[in-house]
Amino acid sequence: MRIAIVGLSIEIMLASPQPTDWDAVQHYSSRDIAQGDVWMIRGMLDRLKTEPGVEAVPLYWATALPGGAMTAEAYGRIKDKTLDLLREQGPFDGVLVANHGALEVTGLGLDADTDFIGAVRACVGPDVPIGVALDLHGDMTPDLLRAATVFSVLRTAPHRDDRQTGFRAADQLLRVLRQGLKPRKAAVSIPILLPGEIAVTNLPPADELYGGLAALDGRDGLMESNILVGFAWNDRPWTAVTAVAVSDGDPDVARRAAMDLASRIWDRRHDFRLRMETAEVEEGLRRAMECPERPVYVSDSGDNTTAGAAGDLTLVLQAALRDPRVSDIVVAGITAPRTVERLTAAGVGSEIEIELGAEHISRPRTAMRVLARVEACGATLDLPGFQPYRSVESAWARVSIGGVQATFHARSIGITTPHHLRAMGVDPAAHKAYVVKLGYLHPQLEDIRARHILLLSDGTSQLDMTRLRWSALPRPTMPLDGDFDWRAADALYTD
Repeated sequence: MRIAIVGLSIEIMLASPQPTDWDAVQHYSSRDIAQGDVWMIRGMLDRLKTEPGVEAVPLYWATALPGGAMTAEAYGRIKDKTLDLLREQGPFDGVLVANHGALEVTGLGLDADTDFIGAVRACVGPDVPIGVALDLHGDMTPDLLRAATVFSVLRTAPHRDDRQTGFRAADQLLRVLRQGLKPRKAAVSIPILLPGEIAVTNLPPADELYGGLAALDGRDGLMESNILVGFAWNDRPWTAVTAVAVSDGDPDVARRAAMDLASRIWDRRHDFRLRMETAEVEEGLRRAMECPERPVYVSDSGDNTTAGAAGDLTLVLQAALRDPRVSDIVVAGITAPRTVERLTAAGVGSEIEIELGAEHISRPRTAMRVLARVEACGATLDLPGFQPYRSVESAWARVSIGGVQATFHARSIGITTPHHLRAMGVDPAAHKAYVVKLGYLHPQLEDIRARHILLLSDGTSQLDMTRLRWSALPRPTMPLDGDFDWRAADALYTD
């Protein structure tokens, strides 16, 4: 029995001015996947290798740091390569797909994950089961529900269960193949916009909703139930929270589970709010300086590169420099290619004048001229192993401006682990505070911080949904339209 593994896992923010082109994508070959420790695929391989008589055939996986819409040229090349490999190395008894669920492609006109998985379905035919693993920040559509056979979705944010999610997807696929199951699927689209920071799974109500999924999965005839909180920043007809259920063959079991789960989510709709510590920019920096413990990690949530923002804004850095009480702080991950070129050319130890804000592309320029001393620079970052949200490597420079350090980068970057800081000569725990362009902290930073403060900063990933413009989104939707009557049965779709 041969099972192929493919995928295109990229989270797209349509408002981001930074397009995701071919050069922004990391391409993992069959050998890269087999020899690496790659995201949800590692869990798929864990499960497949324990099953007698099964050959796992990893073919190709593409990923990138979240960004603006993927170019049609890049998407076409990736899709064509995937389909060519499936045809050339087939036939296969099953296919596992590791995607995200929030892929958008310029000019495509439909949900790109739906298009990609639909193309895989067309390639392998109607009878080959397809197991799909998705990020919980992805979306669902009726055509996507029909194209795949089974689904598994991440159940933690910050994400700590990618291996387990891939394992569950592979396990369901093997059950289908071994037992000859004909799964039935159902989904309910729930009209709520939930940016990830409002649905952190170790805080209520998401902790209880996600924590209850295992009990739902224990129902007779139910293979798995899942919650997709959706990608709340994109103005698309399919942007919503979705409850998904897959049964082992009974459509009523899937329908009842999906509607039950959707009703539970809707009943908690007023409980979704920011529950972590938040502050406006100046207040958040002040609290970080006054905190008796270290390190304090501060999120520039409006310019969150792991949600797709460009990382170009220097608003928090400028605020830190204006406040004489702010010192011993590292502001990391600013996208500024021309600044990096100048700093690198000047060399370590040089002092040069730079203009903060000169390279703002997602918000208007807010200029501040400063004298910066180049402390370190490099062409790449030396990061160990597979790193989720890893950028394509690019040049960087670290400078000191008075009591503030800052890192600038030629391409957008997600500073998600201590390894990113160490690679630039920064101790991730020795300084008073660190500013990173994230929303919630990613696990390795969350594990070392003494305190976390989320800044309610401006930018394309700012967290007030009512401040964004909407035209394609179905209405009414919370929180844009206040409260309204809604029934799960009216928003149900099935395979």
